[in-house]
Amino acid sequence: MIYDHGGIALNLFNLKAVKKEINGHDGKLVFEFHNMIRSVETTAGSRIFEDKSYSNASITQYFEDLTDLELHYQEWLGIWTQFTAYVINLELPIDFKPNRF
Repeated sequence: MIYDHGGIALNLFNLKAVKKEINGHDGKLVFEFHNMIRSVETTAGSRIFEDKSYSNASITQYFEDLTDLELHYQEWLGIWTQFTAYVINLELPIDFKPNRF
């Protein structure tokens, strides 16, 4: 599921971690993703495949103000928590509207 919030669009199925990196009076919101696994033919025409793991680059968003960083961090955690509950329970609440900006 691709989700857009606060100027960032992410595939929530691939999201592995959301973290804050604070540097004095400013900081970054960092999104990390699971590696992409792909079956690749070992030799052309061999019909023998093996799984290869490709790392996904992190996405960062810079914040000059730590209050804004904390706000966005908490909002993304809420979105991710609700999405995870949706996947586990196979239902999405009708009032699920986290785009509040």
